Amino acid sequence: MTVNKERFHKEIDEIEVPKSEILNAIDNGLEKGRNEKKPKRKSKAKIFSIGASIAATSFLASGLLFAPISHALSSIPVLGSIYEKVGLQIGYELLESDLVTQLNQKATSNGVDITITSAYNDGKIIGVTFKAKGDKVSMDQVGDNGPETGYNFHLFDSDEQNQWSSTMTQLKETEDGYIASMEFYHPNANLSEKNTLPLTFTNITGVKGLWKFDVPVEHTPMKTIYSDAKTELDNQVYSLKMESVVKGKATTTLNYKTTVPLAGKKDNIRITVFDNEGNRLSKFNPDVLTTDVHGTKVVKDNQELFRSKISEDATYLTVHPEIVKRDNDVIHSMEQATPFVVESSRFDYSIKVNSIQQEGERLILDYNIQNINAKSMREDIIQNFADYITIIKSDNIKRDENGGLDLGKMLEYKIRSDQAKIQEDGELHYQSTFDIKDPKTFNYEDYSIVVPFGTISANEEPVKMKPIKVELE
Repeated sequence: MTVNKERFHKEIDEIEVPKSEILNAIDNGLEKGRNEKKPKRKSKAKIFSIGASIAATSFLASGLLFAPISHALSSIPVLGSIYEKVGLQIGYELLESDLVTQLNQKATSNGVDITITSAYNDGKIIGVTFKAKGDKVSMDQVGDNGPETGYNFHLFDSDEQNQWSSTMTQLKETEDGYIASMEFYHPNANLSEKNTLPLTFTNITGVKGLWKFDVPVEHTPMKTIYSDAKTELDNQVYSLKMESVVKGKATTTLNYKTTVPLAGKKDNIRITVFDNEGNRLSKFNPDVLTTDVHGTKVVKDNQELFRSKISEDATYLTVHPEIVKRDNDVIHSMEQATPFVVESSRFDYSIKVNSIQQEGERLILDYNIQNINAKSMREDIIQNFADYITIIKSDNIKRDENGGLDLGKMLEYKIRSDQAKIQEDGELHYQSTFDIKDPKTFNYEDYSIVVPFGTISANEEPVKMKPIKVELE
């Protein structure tokens, strides 16, 4: 079989990925995920290449960045008829090195055959492709009831699955049944110690059953290169220190420590990595393994997996860190005369509340957003900020053990406006209108405003740190 590598890379290079917007979307989604109340668990499967783990990093990073890669691979003949239709970049790279194991493991339940057709293992990534066949197997039967990908599964005893991230493709019809592929990732797993991956399917296009497999996963040798390269900003208030680079055949893992101020414990230092030949490593999954408070600083152990291998000719990597500073939600009582100002705790942002008026079953909050450069920030970002200004009964404000707002416990009590409408005077003048359930007993002085300044700060330009050089020899 001949693999057209030049064609593959040409298709990848032609994909336009708005890096800044995607990274900001990931950061915003992570923060929103931390603050929102977790819904009751439904299906473990998600459509296309969205993570099935509870880890938000997998959900966003894989879902946003991996889908175009899967699309580009869909027309490349990889691993016979299966990789011709679906596949992932890591598996593609390993295939070239003869590190993908072709399999033919079959299990039957309720008239449906599932066959594991290939597997690979590169460090902390395990990939699996499979085929489903039977008269009952049809994506037309999935409908609105899901699972959207067409299948459900669990790993190990199903409890351990919660610690793994996964990327899946949707079942795709071929002349010989339906096919799909999955990848599993665990930052702390030592996959070299696992000879098999216990994998159980529980649903195929609405057909329930048990299809159990012990998928053989042959470990790919890795090379670890240690480093103590470091960069700092603001007299060590922010710092990044490298610890190691782990070279796989198709992936690269960077282990490093970051330090941020306690006042900015939600701040994030993200990295972009190039080798000395100018090749950028493709992001896959950043993980914070541990977070510790040391006096006025917060130290995080980070492990970031890239879905790129390092060229054998590369002699060093250049790591470009940048700081994404985060603000906090601010709560301000409405039990005071207007006008009054609600200020950000870390930035110059503020809102000036001009008036609060109750009109029957509506509460109208009139305000100006201040100290925001409307020319450099998109209108939809400012509108989103206004849309998420909420009110909450002051008695329902919840705080954690450190005195910070416990937004998760407050979520069910917050009232969001049904509209936040900009006024026509050109001064970032808005009115938010809130529905009142019991207007006769409602008293807005019993309530507080919740202002999501983090929405604005997350869309500011990151602060660049001095790049560091990591020797590979």
